[in-house]
Amino acid sequence: MRLGPRWQTPQLDRRELLGLGGAAALSLAAPSGIDITAAAAPRTSAMLAVADPRYADSRDFARGLARGGARVVRLAPNAGAAWFETIAHALRPGAHLAGLTLDSDFFILQRLAEPAHAVTRFVGCHDWRCRPGVSHRLRGTVKLEDIVGAIDAGGDGWAERLGLTLAVTAESGEASQEHWLRREYTRAAAARPSYLVSWLMTFAA
Repeated sequence: MRLGPRWQTPQLDRRELLGLGGAAALSLAAPSGIDITAAAAPRTSAMLAVADPRYADSRDFARGLARGGARVVRLAPNAGAAWFETIAHALRPGAHLAGLTLDSDFFILQRLAEPAHAVTRFVGCHDWRCRPGVSHRLRGTVKLEDIVGAIDAGGDGWAERLGLTLAVTAESGEASQEHWLRREYTRAAAARPSYLVSWLMTFAA
């Protein structure tokens, strides 16, 4: 699934990518009482879940993936470092990589995954800007009806439900689809950016 011209940028080298996290990312840690790694059992090399420790929605999404059997990887201190230090060593042909992250981190990971012939099979844009609630724009070649159902049924826990459903449907193959929905939730996140992206990449077997 092609994501348009903005993704067709020149290949970045390791040094540039490691610098993209910025000094701010180095000073951020997971909130107390949250153990992302502990939530990742049972583990399998078939799927890796990327969790940004700064954001509850990202942690919830990774927790859902972990319930589906994924191994959780912390997106720290930045996307480039997480890739070179952990993700690249853990991936196998046919494996999946998924996360709910900032758009910029998705961009970096997508560029790094290109040499391994990764295919982006699902993208969900979750937008809190200038409107009550959140707008979910979903597109991909997985069972989108299951994804939509998970978001509807999840309520305030939509991110975890989405992660679990994506783990279950990762092996499915469908024609490319797109769906848009808007929902309002009662739970307010203490630290949430105005825009997050959920995504699934599959690596060539």
